Amino acid sequence: MAVGVAILVVLNRKRHRDGEHFPKGQAVAVLLLLCYLGGLAAITFMNRMDGMQMGAQLHPFLAFWEAWNNFTLQIWLNPLLNIAMFLPLGVLLPLAVKPFRRWYWMLTAGAGTSLVIEVLQYSLGRGQADVDDLICNILGAMLGYCLCMLFVSLAGKRWKIAGIYAVLPVLSAAVLAGVFLAYHFQPYGNLADAPIYAANTKGIEWVQECSLSDEPGPSGVYWTEPFTIESSDAFAVEFIGRQGAEIRFGTPDVDYYDNTAVYSDHQTYALWVTYKDRSYEYTDYRVDSELRFSEKGGTITEDELRTALEDLGIEMPDAAEFITVDEEKGKYAFRAECVIEDGVLTDGELTCWVAEGGILYEVDNTLSVSTLHGNAAVISPQEAYERLCSGRFSWRDVPMFNYLSPNQVRVIDCKLGYMTDSKGFRQPVYSFTLSDENDVELRGGTGWTTFVPALAG
Repeated sequence: MAVGVAILVVLNRKRHRDGEHFPKGQAVAVLLLLCYLGGLAAITFMNRMDGMQMGAQLHPFLAFWEAWNNFTLQIWLNPLLNIAMFLPLGVLLPLAVKPFRRWYWMLTAGAGTSLVIEVLQYSLGRGQADVDDLICNILGAMLGYCLCMLFVSLAGKRWKIAGIYAVLPVLSAAVLAGVFLAYHFQPYGNLADAPIYAANTKGIEWVQECSLSDEPGPSGVYWTEPFTIESSDAFAVEFIGRQGAEIRFGTPDVDYYDNTAVYSDHQTYALWVTYKDRSYEYTDYRVDSELRFSEKGGTITEDELRTALEDLGIEMPDAAEFITVDEEKGKYAFRAECVIEDGVLTDGELTCWVAEGGILYEVDNTLSVSTLHGNAAVISPQEAYERLCSGRFSWRDVPMFNYLSPNQVRVIDCKLGYMTDSKGFRQPVYSFTLSDENDVELRGGTGWTTFVPALAG
């Protein structure tokens, strides 16, 4: 601002000597533009810690696909805020400097400013260079430019030109509305880690070590009513109330996120609730921290653990099997692997940690009981295998797969499983167990798993 005022004073004096005056409106636009550029620098550089370099993300529209797969406000804000961040540049630059009222100069300015930011973030170790940021920033700058020139044209009563400038904002709003409407009307939600871009499988030898059917698997899609904020609060009040504690709403004891609510007084309890799949984690802070963080856990029988869980208000379904995961560390579980009986799917695991003396102090419940919602067309295991070989598996596994570049991948097993989608439905997926030459070095000799969505289309 100070530099801008000094420049404007000098320019105004020069114009005054020539018998002219610097337009006040343009002066205000220049000062606002300088303030905006200072804020842009603060957002993109000054609030980042040194050493944050995260490489480069070169897959176009990955941020949009990730937002589509998860479909939460928090993740949608990533691309949308990157668009909004450059809107002021498109509005203020043409008002401050008239040559930028030509679209090609504005496009160059938007692309150039964003490119400089991405290169500096990468080279200075202050973030990730992301091609999606570049795309969103350019779009934001051009949207701001079109809105600015639209009002300038309307003020000058140039109706035809105003109509041209309205095309990009109207088209952008229509596309965004179309995306949200398409999601609203599709029967099921999206899987967060569903394939977005394919892995590089060129030159890889795939070895099939399990039999795969050409017939489609079971086509059931299952449903459990997801938590809302209100029902999550009610569940937490009842759950924590059984422990003789109270949740203080309206205080830092309660935090809400897109798909999660956190309840904790940091002394008695901590309860993390996930809305869509109704899973939750509970920790009892009343158990001495030396016991909780001890390498040696306690022992407990199945009946004793069931009783302890009932005291918490947790009932185990009959389909869940008791498992001793690690007796030395006091880790036990009730597990069900896609058990379907009378239209009810029981799937997942409830894991418990027990301290010395048989004291239950932590529960992680991802055990889901859901009912059949309807049938949907699914692909066969063989078709899922073909998609796997073409690299169309969970996109979270793709970067490491590409980095390791295995020469041979053995497909050891294929199972039909279920995952909770963004609308709370349990969708069928094919889970593949794979093995490659990196197992011994990276995975202790065991294989790794990834999945291919089973729904057709």
